[in-house]
Amino acid sequence: MTFRIYLATATAAFSSDSPVTTDIPVERVFVNASEVAEIWVETESQVVPEPGRAATFCLARPLDLGFQRVSGTIERKVQKQTR
Repeated sequence: MTFRIYLATATAAFSSDSPVTTDIPVERVFVNASEVAEIWVETESQVVPEPGRAATFCLARPLDLGFQRVSGTIERKVQKQTR
């Protein structure tokens, strides 16, 4: 089961800090830089805080993207439907 977690753009931050054990691993990170900006992550983790809570996420595997962690306040979470 995959959750898509939308982060409040005002609080979302990307950092190159090393992951910590409390980070939620994410498989995908999206930035929609349109007029209404959106940032969301997708995770297979079942431990997802409720909207309004701050959370930190880490990439599930190291990638050379300039960041390893994403943090922010959860705006909403959606369970992705299987096709």
